[in-house]
Amino acid sequence: MTQNEDKPDRTDRIKWHYAHRVHPDRAHFDILDWAAPETQQLRFEILTKNVALRGQSLLDVGCGLGDLVTYLEKQNVSVDYTGVDVVEQMVERAEHLHPSRRFECADIFNNPAALDGEKFDVVFCSGAMNLDLGNNLEFAKVALPAMLSHTRGTLAVNMLHARIPAGEPQYFAYNPDYILSILKPLCSEVQLLDDYLVNDFTVIAKI
Repeated sequence: MTQNEDKPDRTDRIKWHYAHRVHPDRAHFDILDWAAPETQQLRFEILTKNVALRGQSLLDVGCGLGDLVTYLEKQNVSVDYTGVDVVEQMVERAEHLHPSRRFECADIFNNPAALDGEKFDVVFCSGAMNLDLGNNLEFAKVALPAMLSHTRGTLAVNMLHARIPAGEPQYFAYNPDYILSILKPLCSEVQLLDDYLVNDFTVIAKI
């Protein structure tokens, strides 16, 4: 199967998994398939502790319902925020919850022209690569450079850690060394953080 033939399958699987979960009476962490709201918040905390965000432009890849906006506002961290997601229902709900913020329904991995090639100070991706797509290792080789192409400064991405089994078959856990091997040749500095949750790690890469 060629890369182009595989693209619709990946996007469709993401939409199939998440679209039906979006409901105004459902807890956000449950819609996004996080184990608990506390772990979602901790991943946001790791970002804010390790990346200078205040006054920066920020692209939130796989933004879901825009929960990062809520977190940053509670922390009084002012950013020029843009959220992007392939699931239309997520984007519509996020726009309803955060009408003053910018959200786009687009696939930056499949479409190089997405967001008109716009660049941001920081690109953040929290858990959006954790769904088992059947080709996650190959997808990472495409997704990470694609996200780097949208930043003029820093990429921060978190993923499930392979030292702990993914638990349920719909998820995929990564070896951090594999992710570092993709990013190091493309970046001036790469930092690995893997001491905050046993089943998660964050990589912060600077171009």
